Amino acid sequence: MRRLLLVPALALVLLGTPVLALQAPEPPPTTTTTIPLGPEPPETTPETPPETTSDTSAPDETTPSTAAEAPVAPDATVTPGWESEATPVDATLVGVTWEGDPAAEFVVEVQSTDGSWSENHLEAADTGADAGTPDAARAEGFPENATEPLWVGGDASAVRVTLEQGVASDVEVAAVDSEPAPAPDGAAGAIAGTLGTVDGVGRWIFGAALLVAVVALVALAIGWRPLRGRRGARLLALAVGSLLLAACVPVTPPPPPPPPAGSGEYPPRPGMVGRATWGARPFACAGGPEYAPKLKFAVVHHTVNSNSYGPGDSSAIVRGIQNYHLDALGYCDIAYQFLVDRYGTIFVGRAGGAKQPVIGGHAGGFNTGSVGVALIGDYSVVQPPGEQWNSLVKLLRWRLSIAKINPSAGFTQTVGSSPCGCMHWAPGTVVSFGNAIVNHRDLNSTACPGNTFAPRLGELRNAVQPGIRFPQ
Repeated sequence: MRRLLLVPALALVLLGTPVLALQAPEPPPTTTTTIPLGPEPPETTPETPPETTSDTSAPDETTPSTAAEAPVAPDATVTPGWESEATPVDATLVGVTWEGDPAAEFVVEVQSTDGSWSENHLEAADTGADAGTPDAARAEGFPENATEPLWVGGDASAVRVTLEQGVASDVEVAAVDSEPAPAPDGAAGAIAGTLGTVDGVGRWIFGAALLVAVVALVALAIGWRPLRGRRGARLLALAVGSLLLAACVPVTPPPPPPPPAGSGEYPPRPGMVGRATWGARPFACAGGPEYAPKLKFAVVHHTVNSNSYGPGDSSAIVRGIQNYHLDALGYCDIAYQFLVDRYGTIFVGRAGGAKQPVIGGHAGGFNTGSVGVALIGDYSVVQPPGEQWNSLVKLLRWRLSIAKINPSAGFTQTVGSSPCGCMHWAPGTVVSFGNAIVNHRDLNSTACPGNTFAPRLGELRNAVQPGIRFPQ
């Protein structure tokens, strides 16, 4: 009977070794395709043969010909009510670019692979580069305007675009294909894909627990008796059970508690997914990222694109947003310095260092001296989940503390110039705020970070402030 213990030992090896051995698989390449959109072709009726007459005179040249009903060129100016034809795409994230009215609004219908269509209202993107930055210089070669990107999730097979408001020309769809990283191949890979892979210090803990559990089970199977009696057997069963649990269910240790009040120590850095891990593209502008003299305040955003995504989609969404910012907006990199998904995972965004005052492209006229933190989701009508809120609080506590910013002391900023023209004040105006955590809408003409989340800014400040710690 004791040899039956070899069965769970073998099961631990089969289940645990793939998880320990396999690294997280590389994500597939993320691609962007720009497709000009033509209008919906006019409806046609079956032609009827003309009546036979003896009239051989030339046709009246003043009579409109059928050529007048042909679709206009994709770069023609279109007005509200214009609708494109259904355009095939292969994408997980889509957006619309155009020339002309920056306030134009579009409805984008997306066809999924099962043939069904869904309708989505898209407004102009509310990010904005500052004049004179590499982002603004690179963006000059790209379309003047773009909508916010829409995360489709499963591959879209076609899109249809309707202009709802404004006048536009050169309307194009930017189709980004950003797939989640696949599970490793094979049966072992499927197990690892289910249980997850283990990285960092947790990898060593997991490996040690697995080894001890397997060795103990094998030793017991071949006759080892470390303890005799019923009490000893119970203790041994409890120890082996604990090892089994530790080996089969790797658990990320909780972050250390914040330092006691008045200690002067920095709060702990929350766990983050680095650029290499989520599959970031390199910074696209010569000279690398630019830096402000110092960080002065934080700006909270939401990405608008979707609330219905799984934890395995988050990295793909971040890659998709980066591609859209690079290939549709023309920026040097993703506009935000950090992004937080609905499960509480924090992603390092723009290149340049998580601790550095990197100049982003998230708030026109206010990028220098600010850190842009974007919640992945649309919080116009719903609240962010608790995990996302908690991670936002921890991130702001850490980032403002290491910059030695007391949020309640406020800040003063000179408004910069931006091609977006979206600032509430003219460039050169000196504005003051009573707190160093602000909504994007406080700075620019936008609804970001959503009508439901924005009123909670005071609550967010109150949650962040007690955790601010830095040496005096």
